[in-house]
Amino acid sequence: MARYYLNIHDRAQSARDDEGSEFDSLDAAVQSALTSAGEIGRSLLGKGDTGDIVNKVWNEHTQRVCTVTASMRIDRHAAPPR
Repeated sequence: MARYYLNIHDRAQSARDDEGSEFDSLDAAVQSALTSAGEIGRSLLGKGDTGDIVNKVWNEHTQRVCTVTASMRIDRHAAPPR
């Protein structure tokens, strides 16, 4: 098991993971980063806030090993005339 740190950023705030979590593999850490970015994005989108959620994955040697970016955007289009 290896320890990875998931540091999340959006336009309004950032959250640094000082404790980290143990994962069986880098792929498992990336999946967790992807899931959390999506959950945060859905939560913000429900409040009308759009933009990028960036989750940077660091290993126990303080090396960034992956960056997951989830983009949330709403494009409104006018209804066609009747």
